[in-house]
Amino acid sequence: MPLISTVDPGVRLQVIRQRLEGAWEAITSGRYQQAVQLTTEGLDLLDTLPPSPERDHLRFDLLLERGRARVLAGDYAALSDFESVRAQSPDPDQRARALIGIADCHNGKGDYVVAEEEYQTAIQEAEAGGYALPQIRALIGLGTLCWKRGRIEEALHFLRQARLILQRSPDLFEMGRALISLGIAYNFAGQLEQSITSYEDALKCFRSLQDDHRAAAVLNNLGELYQELRDLDRALRYHEEAARLADQAGADRIAIDVTRNIGVDLLLMGRYSDAMFCLNRALSRAREIGDKDLILQALYSLGDAFLRQGEVGRALALARELADEANAVRSEIHAARAKLLQGRAYLAQGDRATAQHILQDALGDAHAIPSRWLLWQLHAALGRATEEAHIARVHFRIAADFIHQIIEPLTDWEIRSRFLSQPEVQAVFQQDGEG
Repeated sequence: MPLISTVDPGVRLQVIRQRLEGAWEAITSGRYQQAVQLTTEGLDLLDTLPPSPERDHLRFDLLLERGRARVLAGDYAALSDFESVRAQSPDPDQRARALIGIADCHNGKGDYVVAEEEYQTAIQEAEAGGYALPQIRALIGLGTLCWKRGRIEEALHFLRQARLILQRSPDLFEMGRALISLGIAYNFAGQLEQSITSYEDALKCFRSLQDDHRAAAVLNNLGELYQELRDLDRALRYHEEAARLADQAGADRIAIDVTRNIGVDLLLMGRYSDAMFCLNRALSRAREIGDKDLILQALYSLGDAFLRQGEVGRALALARELADEANAVRSEIHAARAKLLQGRAYLAQGDRATAQHILQDALGDAHAIPSRWLLWQLHAALGRATEEAHIARVHFRIAADFIHQIIEPLTDWEIRSRFLSQPEVQAVFQQDGEG
């Protein structure tokens, strides 16, 4: 660096632009730490140049790319980079991109109300200026925020909008991001064929970019989908490959959720000791980095694990913590899952009246989401909790209907058979008269 700073300012500018271009290439292949290093080097070198509008513009671009790399790696302290650009840049495109970065940080930290306002403002600014890329990123961020909060139809709307713009303004990296988020939203909605297709298309995008970081994220989500379908061998294979790629790419945030999912796979396979090690580690690491969505998911998975092993008191304690965390960030889907966990725990204690009250309350939240996965489980639990036989049968009938809505569009008969044969599903069909 000292040698470069002594040469002609024009040469230094060229070197800085090379650092910026190298950072962009590093981001699109998932090498986020390298991108941070390149942009920081560029910013240091920039300080050796005399003030000028060109220098300022380049500084803001470097800050934006450094902040973006940090956010994609799960480092929400990147907020300061974006705030500097938002406060100082006269360029409306840079200011819109900075606002999206600020919203991404708030989204990651669970400040969903603030983040939503920022995404909406960024979309308005991007549309007014005709800036396609900021509009795409804001729509992806907004869609992701919506499924985190359980607003599935809105999530699908925003993410489809992003995909439509990307078809006119191609960007393989952003298309992959839109598709993975679409896959999650489709999965929440119980639209499994669309979810699998979205994930597989996202995986093609990231593999063509040699982005192990994002490929690990897609494999993790694919594995979770097959986990829900109870194809546990396939789920574990996906999760083990995701763990390998995440470790290879230094993708710490993704590795936390992969660890959680491996824990759930092992739990459902009956390997309780190994499962609890993974689940406790995932929650501990999620708390360390402060990612709210990871914390919420880990709390539910660990609570479910305790409940499946008969440790009802510990499950209830985690369910209460999950409810508090979900209410703090106004996440309807996690609030409903907390009540489902509580209801199941009270059922396990034989307190059907309390279970019914909590589950009925959760049902009101869940029907507004809507998530077919959550709805069939809630109605099944209510069927078990309800004293009146005719009302219980209604709940089991509704649960069976949601199960059919989830499974019937699937063309893989082996997976359909495996899912339908699990004890929880068979119990619903027997109570409904299908068994």
